[in-house]
Amino acid sequence: MARIVNFRPVILFSVLVALAGCQKSEQTVALAPEAALETGWDNYRLSEFDRAAIFFEQAVVGSVTNSELQLQARYALATTWNLRRPGEDRAKAEAMFRDILAASPSRDLTAWTSLALARMRHLVPVDQEPDMNAVRAAYQEIIANFSGHLAAKEAFIYKMSTFIATLEPKQTGYAIACLSRYVGQPGQKEFLQPAWSLMAVGYTTLKMPQQRLIAEIRALQCTEIDPSNPFNEFAWAYWNIATIAEFDVGDFSLARFYYLRLLREYPNDIKVFGAKEALARMDALKAKIRSEFPPSPKSEIRNPKRIRKSKSGGARA
Repeated sequence: MARIVNFRPVILFSVLVALAGCQKSEQTVALAPEAALETGWDNYRLSEFDRAAIFFEQAVVGSVTNSELQLQARYALATTWNLRRPGEDRAKAEAMFRDILAASPSRDLTAWTSLALARMRHLVPVDQEPDMNAVRAAYQEIIANFSGHLAAKEAFIYKMSTFIATLEPKQTGYAIACLSRYVGQPGQKEFLQPAWSLMAVGYTTLKMPQQRLIAEIRALQCTEIDPSNPFNEFAWAYWNIATIAEFDVGDFSLARFYYLRLLREYPNDIKVFGAKEALARMDALKAKIRSEFPPSPKSEIRNPKRIRKSKSGGARA
């Protein structure tokens, strides 16, 4: 009998060596600045921050000083140092952002760089407290200077979140009023989902469950779907809406709709058992109510519209 040789370990080792060689060559081969910038963002989206920084630096070095392309690469590099985890360097990132602004970039890049600096004021390390007055002023400056720009709309959402986060009724009500006007603007398309989500949180603070339920449903409906993302998942949203409808609003029909939607679209989700229990619970409660409060018998009073006078002067049906 011929001896069977298992080549799988050898093949696997060869593949790993080849991949390691490709990775090394990709880092060392010089790319055109545009290609390096694009490759850097690809790695950034994959959380490969070390590799992203290498390509962004390559784009910076290979570009004309203070050209739009170089400033975009510097912005990308500053973003990496700011948001990478672990190994972030906030001081380095802030200095790079300010250098970009000093170089008088385009209006578009100025808006995004200003927003990045405002966000740094807002999202401080865990052992610090942000100066909310300064944060709101920074966001408002962007809103005023770049009206209609996507960065200004994002700044508006962040500013409203600072009021919602206070959990104070007066500031929460102010934010909800502003957000309501925002989502009600004709043709408004950007940031609708976070706007409705913020309103849902605000309505929770104000103890307005019916309005919260509406806001949660609108947030779900306005969610932007990335067709390239295989992890679009709404089981939690369905569960959230269903439980609000069941327990806070008492709308069993709506609750049933979202529980069944969860069961149909996510049959392997961990919340499936809870959804089935909820459906059984609502059925049992409805049956109990019907047994304790049976429907009234049909009234013996006849429809007056069907009563007409007889020839003898009396009335008959």
